[in-house]
Amino acid sequence: MVTIEQKLTLFSKLLHQDIKDEIDKKLTELDKEYEKRITRNKDKVDKEAGIIIEKAMRRAEAKKVEIISKGKLSAKKEALLTKEKYINTFMETLKGRIQAFIQTDSYKAFLKHHLMQFQDLQGYENALVIYMTQADYQTNKDYIKDILISLGLGEDKLGFEIAGDAILGGVILSDPKLNMRIDASIEALLDDTKNLIIESLFAAIGEAGGILG
Repeated sequence: MVTIEQKLTLFSKLLHQDIKDEIDKKLTELDKEYEKRITRNKDKVDKEAGIIIEKAMRRAEAKKVEIISKGKLSAKKEALLTKEKYINTFMETLKGRIQAFIQTDSYKAFLKHHLMQFQDLQGYENALVIYMTQADYQTNKDYIKDILISLGLGEDKLGFEIAGDAILGGVILSDPKLNMRIDASIEALLDDTKNLIIESLFAAIGEAGGILG
């Protein structure tokens, strides 16, 4: 016969087992809930991390593009400065050659050929002022005057002055009455042909570079 004490002991064991089962069940449910939360948090963290990484990559790419752009701009600027330096050096050298040229007899032949463009001024009625370099004024004024007279311009209509600007050579014709100015100076001729000179210069540099390369 089962005693009351034995019944109590059995009941106690059953009660403990129920409590243990309940606790295990709750712990299992908690573990599952924590796993879900951890997964959700991990996804959230991964998403935020992805956004941060993507932003960082975009910034890095933008910085890369900026650096490349600045590098190209700097290289272009340097190339332009180098070209400008070559052009200035060449033009200064060319002007030096012209200064030497105007000291030769060939310069007089150039003057005659250059002044023939004023044939349309034959019989011009207004007075003209002929500007020239100081060197031409001292050595070639009469020669220039004779050429202009041979073109049909009246001697009494011609006045001669030294140009205030550095015109290198040639002449500038001015009609004060009409406020008209015809620039036939060598400086103006250089300005008119500067683009062609530059193109020829860099074409020659390019060909030389190809040969040397």
